[in-house]
Amino acid sequence: MKADSLIILLHGVGGTPADMAPLADRIAVALPDARIVAVPAALPYDLGEEGQSGYQWFSVDGITEENRPARIQAALPVFIDTILGVQHAHGATPADTVLAGFSQGAIMALAGCNDDIWLARHVVAIGGRFAPLPARWEHATAVSLVHGTMDGTMPADHSRRAGARLAGLGADVHLHLVPRAVHMLGPAIVEAAINALTRPLRLVSN
Repeated sequence: MKADSLIILLHGVGGTPADMAPLADRIAVALPDARIVAVPAALPYDLGEEGQSGYQWFSVDGITEENRPARIQAALPVFIDTILGVQHAHGATPADTVLAGFSQGAIMALAGCNDDIWLARHVVAIGGRFAPLPARWEHATAVSLVHGTMDGTMPADHSRRAGARLAGLGADVHLHLVPRAVHMLGPAIVEAAINALTRPLRLVSN
């Protein structure tokens, strides 16, 4: 990745940009020239207790395997506009951009780079998933899948299947499974994410 890359951090459902601080702090040390921006999801969290602040890209109230893809697709236009807006504000291009998301943030990053618009050179998806798995991968986005093997919220098999599918489609993909890690940005997950962010990417033209 370029030294001055724009790294956009995307929090999980019900969270805020501050939740990404453990990762942001480590990125600042590992990649001191990178520009780091943590953005809030577009909608207020609809399952929080009164007085609790938090955000979501789509609601998980009553979510199922059947309705999840439609909810993600409905959220994509606003997500894409948000990423394009951050890029414009920082004078960045997709070739300069990394999307690093946790949980729902990872879901949206993967979905956004599976769309017809090229958003980023690299996606680091932490504890995330595709819904559904992609049928094609025709652009230059590299993908790093970081997942705890004891994640009970978003089982690691989602990343295993995603890694296998992307590899079969010819993508630059790496799977980073973290032993005994659960669904949170703990130290081991953060270190795996840093390793993913700093890994050499395949040279491409796009």
